[in-house]
Order: sequence, then structure tokens, then C-alpha cells
Amino acid sequence: MRFLTQLFFILLLISNPVRVSAQLYPPGQFSIDNIPLFCGNLPTIVTVNIPDMAMTNGQAILLNPSAMAPLPTVLKLYIYAHECGHIFTGANETYADCWAIQTGRNQGWFPPAAFGLLMRLLENNPGDVMHPPGLIRLQDMMNCYQN
Repeated sequence: MRFLTQLFFILLLISNPVRVSAQLYPPGQFSIDNIPLFCGNLPTIVTVNIPDMAMTNGQAILLNPSAMAPLPTVLKLYIYAHECGHIFTGANETYADCWAIQTGRNQGWFPPAAFGLLMRLLENNPGDVMHPPGLIRLQDMMNCYQN
């Protein structure tokens, strides 16, 4: 697995040599705004070479620092947890959202008031092939939070 992660990291850098800006954090050595985070035994790769705020390839959590920089800490934590949720729940976006919200609730970093911030992030999102529209995602997450 370590070899696959390193190979992916090298391919990521080679695929876009103009924007080479990536850092690999071994499991347990990454933090967001001084809050330590980990997703099982997966490393975290911080890179601008992804087309979204965050994603996972099943071998690592990938975060785009440029896209996430303006967000409040609780939303950064939610985004990381959402990607980690895919590792535990599979490709289903609703399941990953639910896992992230329940993890945040259980660990104490996602209080009910944070839904206002999440609403501003998602309310105008039309969704795509993989993600439901923002308002549906929010309702589903509120339901998960209460269960």
C-alpha cells in the first residue's frame, strides 16, 4: 500500500509539472488549523493539483489548500471527514456526508450552529452525477445529525 501511495504521489507530480506543489503527510502527522487529523492508516496529500477542494483515491486523502483556505475551520474539518467517510462507507456521497456529520457531532467539532456555515457552502450547489443538490444534501445531513 505504501508503494501505491508513493507511486500515485509521483504520478500526480509528473502529470502537471507546472503546478508542482504537493506535500505528503504520513498517517497521524497532518493537522488543519492546529487540529490533528487522521483517516485510519491513510496519508494526506496537500496539493493544488486536484480539481476540487478535496478527494480520495482510496490510498490517500487529497486536499487543495488554495480552495480550502478561505473556509472556517469547522468546514475544513467537515471536508476532510467527508473524504475520510468514503474510505469507510464507499463511493456513495450521501453516506460519506452522513459519516462526516456524525463523526463531527460525536467528536464535538461540529455543533448544530455549524449547519449555518454548511448551508452557505452548499445551498446554491446544483449537484452533479455523484452529488445530490446542495439543499438535499443539507437535509440528509441534518437527518443524520439527529440520528
